[in-house]
Amino acid sequence: MAHPFITLFAPHPHNNHKAKILWPRSIVILIGLFIMGRSIVDITIGLKPGVLGFASQIDPDKVIELTNAERLSVGVTILKENSELDQAALAKATDMFENNYWAHVSPTGTEPWYFVTQSGYEYKHAGENLARDFSNPKDVVTAWMASPTHRQNLLDNRYKDIGVAVVDGYINGVETTIVVQLFGSTQSTVAKIASTTVTNTVFAKEAPEKLIPSSGLSPMDLSRAWSLAFVVLIMFALSLDWIFVLRYNIIRISGKTWAHLTYFAALAIIILIIRQGIVL
Repeated sequence: MAHPFITLFAPHPHNNHKAKILWPRSIVILIGLFIMGRSIVDITIGLKPGVLGFASQIDPDKVIELTNAERLSVGVTILKENSELDQAALAKATDMFENNYWAHVSPTGTEPWYFVTQSGYEYKHAGENLARDFSNPKDVVTAWMASPTHRQNLLDNRYKDIGVAVVDGYINGVETTIVVQLFGSTQSTVAKIASTTVTNTVFAKEAPEKLIPSSGLSPMDLSRAWSLAFVVLIMFALSLDWIFVLRYNIIRISGKTWAHLTYFAALAIIILIIRQGIVL
């Protein structure tokens, strides 16, 4: 009699030449387990937010350091951290959580420049980059650099100052980490923005700045790990199935090997979806 592991993952006469894990009812069970696992994480976060810690550990100082490294690499002068822009960035992030929105302009029409002027920073040029759902500063800056408009903001030689805030909280009931990066250059008197500046958004997942997580376990990373485990399991079974079908020329009524390409394409899309950070 065939070993249960073999019949579960590989085509065999005892499973009608199709791995049991790829049977429709098995797929239904796996999807149920996947949803249940993700739900347990979400429920735990909702009931006891401190149990799993915060979503990320992004150091604003590191974001500034990496930003300046990118500017130096192309011969642009580095930015100086400005406490007023730091304050403005924190105010903007806090406003998004308090008013439950994710955008450059609030539902009431408040623009990023409002927080800049409220902080006391008198600007001539100003710009904003946003990010969410990232777990480390390197990935944030890398994502900004991969987007032409974000890159333009980050490398703009008109900017002389920078402010960054990293804040964790909930938007629409989902735990998320927002990174606000503000750029500016000052002038002697307050004026409206003197140039057309592209404001950019990068998606990815506290309220005080630099809030230290209550544990080293990230709920965001835990959810992604669960999703990745699901994808790896299915891809492993599909790979074995494909190999056996091709090697032993197995013919099925339900379909031929071209169907596996559809499976792999779907799984590739899932992997892209669960990757941290989405650039808009």
